[in-house]
Amino acid sequence: MAKLVLSFEGKPVKEFNLSAQRTLIGRRSNNAIHIDHLAVSGVHAVLECIGDHYFIEDQQSTNGTSVNGKKIKRHALNHGDEIKIAKYRLQFISDRQLPRQQSALIEPTQSIPKQAVIRVLTGANAGRELLLNKERNTLGKVGQQVAVISRREQGFFIAHSEGQQRPVVNGRPLEVAELRLNEEDLIEILGIRMAFFFR
Repeated sequence: MAKLVLSFEGKPVKEFNLSAQRTLIGRRSNNAIHIDHLAVSGVHAVLECIGDHYFIEDQQSTNGTSVNGKKIKRHALNHGDEIKIAKYRLQFISDRQLPRQQSALIEPTQSIPKQAVIRVLTGANAGRELLLNKERNTLGKVGQQVAVISRREQGFFIAHSEGQQRPVVNGRPLEVAELRLNEEDLIEILGIRMAFFFR
């Protein structure tokens, strides 16, 4: 089971086992991770577990959330990552750090994993998965906003296809003709957030 280790001024304060799918972090006493500090917002951030992956998302807090020294809106966590909220630090400890390290050693010349999926994170279809088993896979709604994910030997590429608004990848609108996707990339189309994964 993954956990967060809360520390203040370099001294560990408490450990939290991450057994729930969503874990709220903030100043309110009913948060699973309660941080009683004026610089911490009522609901400051939320931690989500999706499959074997964990994400931290800032909840439009007053003072922001940082991971490894960089302010984030939403971030996929890896073992050892350090989350900073006000003067408090939360270290993410994953029981799956070994598989993650091993996966990082895969050579780029190796073939694409057989199954790539888009997992819906928000909205009415949250939790649903779309298997990317076609050469061209469409996301969105015709007449409003459509993106295409193309499967090639080099990987999976997302491109804008239809609509005034371009898809958002990792918090930024897609400004290039197409972008190669990496595992755990976050995609937003029509206000619905999705994540790209390999199985």
